Amino acid sequence: MGIPTEQRERLSNLHSAIVNDVTDEMGITNNVIPCTRLEALWSREPVIGTAHPAQRVEVGYEEAGADDPRDSEFFQYLEAAEEGDFVVMASPDTQVGLWGELLSTIVQENGAVGALIDGPTRDSRMIEEHEFPVWAGGHSAIESFGRVSFREWDVPVQVEGVTIDPGDVVFADYESIAVIDPDDVAEVIERGEEALETENDVRRDVRDGDSVYEVWERYGTL
Repeated sequence: MGIPTEQRERLSNLHSAIVNDVTDEMGITNNVIPCTRLEALWSREPVIGTAHPAQRVEVGYEEAGADDPRDSEFFQYLEAAEEGDFVVMASPDTQVGLWGELLSTIVQENGAVGALIDGPTRDSRMIEEHEFPVWAGGHSAIESFGRVSFREWDVPVQVEGVTIDPGDVVFADYESIAVIDPDDVAEVIERGEEALETENDVRRDVRDGDSVYEVWERYGTL
């Protein structure tokens, strides 16, 4: 079940730094993936969806055989993407293109809002042309079929040390990808909106000429 429209719209007014701050305050740790190795291919606006995770594993080309990713399991995963889903593809370190424009088209037509790919993508220019938001670790023209097998889906996966469960809320922008338990979303939104209002007050007071000391004493943040 996807995140309710109202929550999605309210979350979209936040940014990942605020989400990180409020989840820290809530005692939630290891839930933010910085955009250092994995980055947005083109999108700068926040994208929010529910995690649709899968695990892939690198294999030698000659080993593909029965584990070839062209089998029905991989196709079932793609077809299972639903409205509001955020594709999450976890994989060991690899140089092959784990994702591409045609796969993006398939899940986009099924209603997926974005993808987090733990490795390189192919066809990145065409993905951008279709305006499908993807976060990935660079680009590679090397074909994945026969080189990377599909292990399982609808299971918890780890990306950059962050565990992502099926149905978790994924908040991704140009700076980071935050993972939020659905049960925590309402509180994250409430705290985030308060933090955003404080940020706006700090910015206003600084531009009105107040000193950094005055602003710090007034709000306790910068």
